[in-house]
Amino acid sequence: MFFPVMVDLSAMEVLVVGGGRIAYRKVKKLLDFGVKVIAPEFCQDLYSLAKYLDDEERLIMISRPFEVTDLEGHSLVYLATDDKDLNSQIGDICKSKKILVNRLDDHRDSSFINMATRRKEYKGQDVLLAVSCFGENPSLTRDLCRKLEEEFLEDK
Repeated sequence: MFFPVMVDLSAMEVLVVGGGRIAYRKVKKLLDFGVKVIAPEFCQDLYSLAKYLDDEERLIMISRPFEVTDLEGHSLVYLATDDKDLNSQIGDICKSKKILVNRLDDHRDSSFINMATRRKEYKGQDVLLAVSCFGENPSLTRDLCRKLEEEFLEDK
């Protein structure tokens, strides 16, 4: 059972395992906090993202297969490989080490999930809308969040 919470990632080490398009989309959202990505290969979008960053510490890309020692010092891990067995193995290790882990291919085997969010200034206040379908339907979650933003945060 999941509990909604906001986490300050500024002092946490975040790891993404995988280098494809799904990893890229997650990395883009994590850049403000800094993220390390480990994969044997990276998609072109990740290379392009790294090329245009002004701070090399925000995105560290390591081109090699995952090793268990990669988990050391990390508090939050996203598994974005296209290998379900590898994701399962790494997820089990994370859980045994009490590291929060999100399997992007199987939310039921994750210790946390993300919500769809929209952040906007509204009436002089920074507002964050967050919506979740508990990992069951990400496209519906995004759609609901967008509709809530239009209904409640758009200037009328």
